[in-house]
Amino acid sequence: MARTGFYDRSQDLYLPKDTTTWDDLTPGNSLSWDEWTTYYQSLSASTELEFTSDIIDFGYSHNIFPVIKITGRRDGAPTTGATFTTGFPEFTIEGSDASDMSGATSVTVDKDSTPTYSGVGAKRYYRITVKINSGTNTTPQGLRGIEIALLTDAIEETIENFNTATVDDGSTTSRVIPTQQTYSSISYVGITPKTEISDTVVTGVSSDGSSVILYVAAGYVNTGYFVGDTGSTSVTTSNVTIVPLTRVVSTSTNSFTMQVYKPNTAEDTNVTIDAYIRGTPPVAVDVNGNLVRSA
Repeated sequence: MARTGFYDRSQDLYLPKDTTTWDDLTPGNSLSWDEWTTYYQSLSASTELEFTSDIIDFGYSHNIFPVIKITGRRDGAPTTGATFTTGFPEFTIEGSDASDMSGATSVTVDKDSTPTYSGVGAKRYYRITVKINSGTNTTPQGLRGIEIALLTDAIEETIENFNTATVDDGSTTSRVIPTQQTYSSISYVGITPKTEISDTVVTGVSSDGSSVILYVAAGYVNTGYFVGDTGSTSVTTSNVTIVPLTRVVSTSTNSFTMQVYKPNTAEDTNVTIDAYIRGTPPVAVDVNGNLVRSA
């Protein structure tokens, strides 16, 4: 990331640099003094103008969503707006817990191909890069202003009485639970099992005559490992009704993935749940080239 332009104080514009050198302005080269009628000689439709912000210290690690508004103007016509070609503006959001941004996670979005922002995780330090097309030799353009806001407003929802069996296709232990809202990043999922499941419990009489109950499968316990364990005595198994174990595996912008297990046998199972989801709202580049909250 870099700052590839220069600031023209007379127009209050951040403008692209031209690559023309003094050596180019000599007879016999591609450009002579007589042929130099405009300042810009090396801009094309694909030339880019890039500005990278200073590192922003948020003060502590937190999930944020960025809102970035830019103002583009023409060189020599500062009241005329910039014209953005396909893929511009482009925004790169970097986040890190290191003050020098080492190990940063980044997300890049643009107006056309990838307009939707997804979070970089909870970070303390952030850095923003804005990139636009710089125009051509006859119509160069730059940036009048860049407004950056890192916001923490959360959106949330509750899912009630969702049966994970409805998303169980039998091919995996994971269950993908769709959310009602779309997020730029889900930061928290709380799950409450509403139903109990049937699991196996092992009972028997130990070698010293005392009874024993194992709330794990007998095959996972070595004989003689516990005082008063089952030893060589035969055991019996029976069913027990119990709350299952659940865990969140991953999240996306419109779902979270979870797994459900029987606590004793570790077998895959299903359960009816309530879930509480909290995250940051969706953000996308709009038709005007600003990165804004989209819902």
